[in-house]
Formats: sequence, structure tokens, C-alpha cells
Amino acid sequence: MGTPSIESASKPMKHSLFRSVPFQIAVACGVSFTAPGMWDALGGLGAGGAAKPYAVSAANALVYGLFAVVCVAAGAINNRIGLPYGLALGAIGYPLYGAGLYTNNVSATTWFMLFGSAICGISAGFFWAAEAAIIIGYPSPKDRAFYLAIWQTAKAAGPIVGGAINLGLNANRKTAGSVGSATYIVFIVIMCLGLPIALFLSPASKVWRKDGTRVVTHKEPTWGKEFKAVFRLFKSRRILLLLPAFFISYFYNGFTSTWLTTYFTVRSRAFSSFFTNFAGIFSSFIIASLLDRQSIHIKTRAKIAFLTIVTILIGTWIWASILQARFYAAAEPPVFDWFQGGFGSAYALVFFWQFGGQAFQQFLYWLVGQYATDLSSVSHHTGILRGVEALGQTVAWAMQSEGNANHFVSIGINFGITILCIFPTWIVLSELEGAHEIKVVEEEVVDAESGSGKDVAEK
Repeated sequence: MGTPSIESASKPMKHSLFRSVPFQIAVACGVSFTAPGMWDALGGLGAGGAAKPYAVSAANALVYGLFAVVCVAAGAINNRIGLPYGLALGAIGYPLYGAGLYTNNVSATTWFMLFGSAICGISAGFFWAAEAAIIIGYPSPKDRAFYLAIWQTAKAAGPIVGGAINLGLNANRKTAGSVGSATYIVFIVIMCLGLPIALFLSPASKVWRKDGTRVVTHKEPTWGKEFKAVFRLFKSRRILLLLPAFFISYFYNGFTSTWLTTYFTVRSRAFSSFFTNFAGIFSSFIIASLLDRQSIHIKTRAKIAFLTIVTILIGTWIWASILQARFYAAAEPPVFDWFQGGFGSAYALVFFWQFGGQAFQQFLYWLVGQYATDLSSVSHHTGILRGVEALGQTVAWAMQSEGNANHFVSIGINFGITILCIFPTWIVLSELEGAHEIKVVEEEVVDAESGSGKDVAEK
């Protein structure tokens, strides 16, 4: 596409702060903090704060099962209805999930927990397809990894604040068991703020970037063609090669919850729900500093990042195997209180699961963003990414719903598929030469709008 002239570039157009990329990211981060951030805070308690992980693991399997189905379709649906509406729909289900955990904690009411999980799963499909498209599609390609790190920080801030609340309410509880019911009330109130915050998001066509380029959208003329576009992308060689990486990227999360619930006291789990999320923040900014470094060729950046992440993840599963063998060999399973006998080595594993897992997530978002041509393409890519990832989590949580499940099965599957994803992902990285985004500058849009042509941003 054309580039702005020197004369036009010297006189930048005036824009409202509320239409800027940083403000849109702030809105998305606000919703991420209040909705999935608090959801992760509950998950950081180990089994949603319950005494036994198995019923909550079944509920989470239901969440991710519906999430997996809805998210792939939501990429197309959000493209038709607009990302602001998709984000608002996505925020609705999270408070119901929190309410379901509360009733299960207070009176062991399983049916409402499952109902809240089902609504949350449907809602989350819309949320993640919209949220990821906003974070990847609204910024310029050269800034994406940085904004992804900001987003991961906001997402982690929810569990950090929630973990601090939980830590304050449960600091004296030295035994295993469920957390206090007051913990849930605070989380539910915060979750309810997600919907009103989502309403501040601007449509893509009204967003401006600092470098003068526009967010390009391409809406298919009919619903049927929109879904066909997603199906064609799903069958493409590149996506098929990336499916193992998508599937395994968050698979560890289900086992982490069972690990915490089985081997840690309530206040140790509260400490984990607070501190572990800093691991994701650290790894997000470390990986962003590499992926956005324009002085290094994009293919080299991608390969270094991927190899580093995979090495960390493989190391955690070897570590987990050693510890698990030790725990099974013990006369009784250990229950670690904070900073006492064996806590450090067992908890460090949780920290590095989060460190490597969040870096892997961010890397995959960045990677599919490089191949997307416009915002609609981003929405389709991220819907598939999150949908397949949710399918992986469905399997992971379903495995944890069995009370007598052998932990070595989960460890082996995580280890095996991580190894399996290396070769096909490497093929995709070897073909990466640069961002595929269609570049349109504001001057071209103004010219199109003032002439007889169609708005370039909507072509």
C-alpha cells in the first residue's frame, strides 16, 4: 500500500485519547483483571478453594469443553457483531462461575456450580476470542509483544490482588481443606465489574495508532461465508502444524491445581495464588523484549524464544517426575506448609510451570498475529488458538476429576506432547519472514472517504 507523504507526516492528525491504542488496551486489561483474572485467582487456590479437587475439576472440564466449541465459532461471530459486543458478552459468565463455587463451598450445591461453569464456558469463548484479537490486532505489529506483556500483567494482577485478599483471609489456616466463604464474596463483586468496563471499548474502525497506520477489517458479506473462512483457516497447513502447540500450551494448568490441593496447606495455596503470578509477569516482559527487538531478524527471534520456552517446560516435567516418585514412595503423602520442610522444591515447580506456560502463551499469540492479514484474520486465528487450547484444558481437567488418577499419567502426557509439538512448530518458524498485515495509513483512508472509493479500512 502507499505511504504518507513528508508533508502529511509532518502534520499529524488530531485524535481523541479515548480512541488510542493504549486506551483500548487499558479497557481490555481492565476486563481481563476483573473477569478471568479473578477466575485465575480462584484457580490459584487449588481446586477453586475447595477441600477436594475432583468436583471442581469436573466443573472446570465443563467450562473448557464449552469454551473450546464456542471460541472457534466466536472468532467469526465477534467479527460480525463487533469486538466491543463480543467483549461485553464475554464478561457476563464469570460472576456466575464464582457464585457456583461459593454455593459449593457453603452447602455442597453441585448443580449450581455446574450451571455457573456452563454459562462461564460459553461466555469465555466470546471473551477470549475478542480479547486476544484486541490485544494483537489493535497495536502495530512491532509493538504487539509489548502490549501482550501488558495484558499478561493485567491478567496476572487479578490473581495477585485476589491472592493477597485470600492470603489475608486464610493466613492462619495451617491445615489442608477449603478456604473461607468470605473469600468468594470479594471475588464475585470484582468479577461483576467486567461488563461495565467492556462497554468503553471503541470499534476497530475508530482506533488510531501512533505510527499513522489503521486497523484494517474485512467483514464477510454473510454469516455462512464468515464461518467458511474460519473452517478454511483451520484446515490450512500452518494451523495444522501448530495444533499440538495450541493443545499443550495451557495443559499444565489442570495438574497444577491438583498438585496444590494435594500437597499444600490452605495458607500455602493462598501464598501460591498471590506470588506465582509474578512468574508470568516476569516471563512476559522477558519474552516481549526479545520478540519486539527489530534489530534481530524475526525468524531468529522466534526460534530463540521457542527453544528457550520448550527447554524450561521440559525441565519442569522432569523435575515433576522426580518429586512425584518421591511423594509416592513416602509412607504418607506430604502436605507442605509455607517455608517448611520441602516446601521450596515443591513450590518452585509451580512457579516455573507458570513462568514457562505464560511465556508459551504469549509466544503463540505473537506468532499467529504475524500471519494475520487484518483484524478479522486475527479474530479467526485467535479463536482457533484459544479453542484448541481450551480443548487441551478440557482433557487436562477431566483427567484431574478422577480421585484415584495416577499423577504420572498427567506428567507423561504434558512431557510427551511438549516434545511432539517441537518439530511441526519449528517448520512454521522456519518459514516466518515478517508480518503479513495489510498496511493502510490514515491519509489513504481520508482520500478514500473524500473520493468515490470505498473506505479502505473496511475493504
